[in-house]
Amino acid sequence: EVHKLLNSIGIKSWCKTSGATGLHICVPTGAAYDYDTVREFAEAVCNVIHQRLPSITSVERMPVRRRGKIYLDFLQNRRGQTLAAPYCVRPHPGATVSTPLKWSEVKPGLRPTQFTMLNVKKRIQRVGDLWPRPHASHANLKTAMKKLSKILQHSKNRSI
Repeated sequence: EVHKLLNSIGIKSWCKTSGATGLHICVPTGAAYDYDTVREFAEAVCNVIHQRLPSITSVERMPVRRRGKIYLDFLQNRRGQTLAAPYCVRPHPGATVSTPLKWSEVKPGLRPTQFTMLNVKKRIQRVGDLWPRPHASHANLKTAMKKLSKILQHSKNRSI
């Protein structure tokens, strides 16, 4: 759903496993925006997704309030937050690896823990390096925010 939304507003994105239980979605910005702008963009994306899928998603930070829903974490986009680099081995059982994915792989049954230091090299040999180069492209967040605002407003008007 995130990929569909980003595509619909003209934003290229890439996905990778966290190497633990989650997924990270990357939107290259060309270092053109400050943390607040990027966080506001991520928050708007998460809010649209949560409006579309309220029964399975949450923007609630406290795990006890999420009750097993998918957490949409826009707060990782701020100074001081850490992120697992692509292909890094994580300190988890099985030596899981933060692994770039094809969007077609993001579907029911995907387990971020299925990628380990024992199998990721063969995966790269098979599918290639799926992670974009740092300056492969960059998003225009100002234009994207205008489009997201319209989507959010339209959603609010429909629910009134």
